Order: sequence, then C-alpha cells, then structure tokens
Amino acid sequence: MVALLVLGGCAGPKAVRGSDTPGLDNAAMSTSLDRKDLEQALKISMEALRTSKLMARWASENQPTVGVLPIRNETSEHVDSALNALMTEIESQLINFAPVRVISMQTQDQLMDEIRHQYESGGFDETQTATWGKQLGVRYIVSGKVFSSDERTEKARRVQYYLFIRAVSVETGEILFQNQVPITKAII
Repeated sequence: MVALLVLGGCAGPKAVRGSDTPGLDNAAMSTSLDRKDLEQALKISMEALRTSKLMARWASENQPTVGVLPIRNETSEHVDSALNALMTEIESQLINFAPVRVISMQTQDQLMDEIRHQYESGGFDETQTATWGKQLGVRYIVSGKVFSSDERTEKARRVQYYLFIRAVSVETGEILFQNQVPITKAII
C-alpha cells in the first residue's frame, strides 16, 4: 500500500521532447501565439510574396538588396523572442527563394539600436523607413506587425491576432507588398 502511495505521488507532469512525442506541437496550450501559429502565418505570407508582382519586379532587377526589420509587437503578449525568430526565418526564406541579396540589418548596430529603441518606446516612425534603408544600403525593406483583439466572457476567452508582412521601396517609401494573416486562439 505504501509503495502504491509513493509511486502515485511521483506521477505528475514530466519533461518530454517534441521529437519523441508525436503531435506535441499540435495542441494549443494557451491563447498566446506559439511557434505553430507563427509558422503557419509566415507560410501564407511568404507564399503570397512568392506569387506577387513584387517578386516579378525583383526578378527583373539585378539582385536588389533587401533588409528585414524586426516584427513589431502591438499586442499585450510577450512574444518578442518568437517574433525575432520569425524575422530570421523571413531572411532565410528570402535568401533561399527570392532573386535578391539579403543585407543583415543586425550588423548595423547603432542604427538598429535606434530602431529598436523606437519600437520599444512606441515612438516608431514608419516614415523614416526609407531613410534607414538608405543608411543601411538596401533598396527594399521587409517589415511586419502583429496586432490582437481580445474578448472574454465568464467562461471563455478569444484572442484574434493579425500578422502583417510588408515590403517597402526605400527610394520612394511606397508599400509594394502587404499581406495580412488572421490567427484565432481561444479557451472555450
């Protein structure tokens, strides 16, 4: 009897690897954005970019330079590190499928610190994107934002996210591509 109580007391949550636990990433664990949500949203946005007029424009140019800015978090969720990983994935995909040269914006420390500071303080001025792009030596800037709308009842919560990805001409400031992907999470 004592052995059963001891064994029963040890049963509880245990650490597992996703590779050892099929389907582990399939279930939502909260209403926060998770890797699966962001991967799915990015897949949709990048497919829209692949088939866009902008991709044809880039193909007609001689490998134009593109920089990727951090994705701005306009939600109350603490997903900045996940959004930074998403920014890096955008860079990877552009390197692998687009007829462009991707310039690392991370190596431009002083300017990136200024951009990060404006992002974090909420004083980000999108009209400066073209100026920053010229300073960084890029012709196009890819950036993004994520917004949310949160609703609650006594027994349920729903959060609707909107991930926007856009590409801007540094020369003119014109938005040449923009895509929105909705993501809904709920506790019901």
